[in-house]
Amino acid sequence: MDNLAMDFEAINESIVKYFTGPQYLPELQQAKKEFFEKAGIIDEESQSYEPRMAQFLDWYIFSRDLSEFNIPPIELATQREMVEFPDYDATMIENMSNATHSLFEFIKVKGRDVYIRDLFTKKKVVLKDSGVSIGFNPDEIFDARVIPVEDNFIFAKGFCFHPPGAKKFILKEIKKVRHLEKSHHESLMFRLVKMRYKLEQYKHIKMEFIYTNDQSLKI
Repeated sequence: MDNLAMDFEAINESIVKYFTGPQYLPELQQAKKEFFEKAGIIDEESQSYEPRMAQFLDWYIFSRDLSEFNIPPIELATQREMVEFPDYDATMIENMSNATHSLFEFIKVKGRDVYIRDLFTKKKVVLKDSGVSIGFNPDEIFDARVIPVEDNFIFAKGFCFHPPGAKKFILKEIKKVRHLEKSHHESLMFRLVKMRYKLEQYKHIKMEFIYTNDQSLKI
């Protein structure tokens, strides 16, 4: 793991620990309720439980407004006087507050550099010397957050990989909302996450009956 990834891991762990601690327990419980209502309930025994919880924690830290402050935890964390945790790294926290949440397509791996494309902006992103460089498929669109760090980018913790057969459907849905407000992008990503986990839950159902807008076919 490179130094940037190690720095991120350390401060991310501190932030998660702080905002899931006793003083934020009611907030955390409400956030879980909201997330799983939007993304679908998952069995704790499922193989996808840990990846889904990583997605939840990313959403909780980066995207969901705290009820008391009307900003996400990561933005509150940029205000040093408002939080108390060790190893406070103002630069990394500021970088994390500028994370981009999007749907990406994998382009290639060159050495340890990962090339991806943001499908909402169509911009190419290069993650140099990435700590995450395996498991990507050019035909799989994936949901992730990328964090700008100096002249580089790193991945946050949560990923959701959509099946290759859903690519055509997803690209059509992206085209519908590409030029709309970010909230429409977020709504689409939640809808797709729910479809992805329905696909796992209903293994006997064909993918096209789940990744669809046809109400007569949807599960």
